[in-house]
Amino acid sequence: MSKRTSIIIVNYNGSKVISQCLEALTKQTDINFEVIVVDNASTDDSLAKIKSFPWVQLINLESNLGFTGGNIQGLMHATGEYICLLNPDTEVNPNWLENLCEAMQRHAEVGICASKLVVYDSGMIDSAGDGCTTTGKGYKRGEGLDSNQFKEEEFVFGACGGAMLIRRSLIDVIGFLDNDFFLIHEDTDFNFRAQLAGWKCLFVPDAIVLHKVRSSIGHMSDMAVYYSVRNARYVLLKNMPKKIIVKYFFWYLVQEIGSILYFVFKHKKIIPYLRANWDFLKKIPDLLSKRREV
Repeated sequence: MSKRTSIIIVNYNGSKVISQCLEALTKQTDINFEVIVVDNASTDDSLAKIKSFPWVQLINLESNLGFTGGNIQGLMHATGEYICLLNPDTEVNPNWLENLCEAMQRHAEVGICASKLVVYDSGMIDSAGDGCTTTGKGYKRGEGLDSNQFKEEEFVFGACGGAMLIRRSLIDVIGFLDNDFFLIHEDTDFNFRAQLAGWKCLFVPDAIVLHKVRSSIGHMSDMAVYYSVRNARYVLLKNMPKKIIVKYFFWYLVQEIGSILYFVFKHKKIIPYLRANWDFLKKIPDLLSKRREV
């Protein structure tokens, strides 16, 4: 029997956090949902912990397909009218899902609802919905500010992929996550495509999620730097309207100088930075093809 919402959680070596994530879902005031956990070939004891929740549908992959590939696998098994992406390093408030679904039902033009993510044990905002600069850089709205701010429901550019609700009919129109991203900025790309197709994203301030930020890949790991740099370029070339690229090209160059100073000189991440740029250059023909489709 299909459920109103399918919650997809992609796990990779999340043994330290997955139990708390699933336990929080047992306390939801909205009970019309299913949970699909996609495990990306974890090598820790994640599977044993997931299996201790018998109501969870577990998809055990043989290799790590990343955030995008894992969610794509989860979508294949989802039955819900709404698709919810949730990180395993989160703990949701009891009325989180009910508030998201209620907001979605009130707005037929909304294809995505954004949660209010709060950094675990800090009281500071991780994301009050996501934004995108005129140079194509996705960012977390309100990051680092007191969580008592951003109390109003409002339209925003997009939602953080760590806790977003998606109308399935939107996926039918624009597709799902782009598997070329693997992880990081895949949500910026998805949000951008939704906006270009005429859908809106609504920030729901009472849909609160506690987030143990970057618990799996680290804040400044080689992996985080590589995908952050490469995928930001993917978003820009694939989605940004040409007139905006031309108008703000000078500021794009300024941003690039800042990126070099930040990643290469401040954090000494020259190898992942250069590899990200080289792989982006190799991908340009494919990205231009996707741009025409968008």
